Amino acid sequence: MKQLFKEDLNKMLHLIAEAESLAFARFADGEASVLKNLTVGNKDGWLFKKDRNLSFRRDLRHSLLCTDPNYYYGISCSCCDPPNHKFLLDLVNAPLSQLTFSNLWVNANYPIFNQHFIPAIVKSSKKIILCTGAKAKVKDFSKSVPIADFIPIHGNCVLEWESRRDFLRGLMDLKATENRGAIFLFAIGPLSEVFIHQMWQANPRNVYIDIGSTLDPLLFRRNSRDYHKGDAQYSARVCEW
Repeated sequence: MKQLFKEDLNKMLHLIAEAESLAFARFADGEASVLKNLTVGNKDGWLFKKDRNLSFRRDLRHSLLCTDPNYYYGISCSCCDPPNHKFLLDLVNAPLSQLTFSNLWVNANYPIFNQHFIPAIVKSSKKIILCTGAKAKVKDFSKSVPIADFIPIHGNCVLEWESRRDFLRGLMDLKATENRGAIFLFAIGPLSEVFIHQMWQANPRNVYIDIGSTLDPLLFRRNSRDYHKGDAQYSARVCEW
């Protein structure tokens, strides 16, 4: 990665389509707040409580420390979130060549993502596995993307992890090791980063991607973020490292 907004997007789209070993985990303000042990949540229903959900914080922090080749991190940029850009940059261990923007899919890049991401993963002919909220309209989504498997997550992803950690670790191990060269799409808040790391450790010969809220219009029939509408404050922003 070159830490150039559109160039890195095009590079990542190429890697997703071509690579058989790839991880892309994204850490932004929500993840940074968890790592700082601050109470934080968002409109998707997850909530981290200060001094309460520390096992989740531990596992999220561990997921930021991978240095394996082909494991890429997106972190907050200096133009949208300067304090967390520095905070996350100080924590991550991967080389600069494996770092890019947590906003890579959105802002001025969203129209490109929206036009090319689904065609890229479909054209790859790889098995596609989706992990997101249990209320996702998977049948509708499958009209655009041939989903081979669905891993639903119920309710608050922080509590789901803390209450069912052993089972979920076993499930992630099973799904990672019974596939090879598959594309896993994650949209489960900061738990996406934990899952990506757990599955990478089990089997790095898959593609693990945090897609965030980008596909909410298809998955949940809602424009959950301003950038979906194309008229938000940041819609034309080309982020800077």
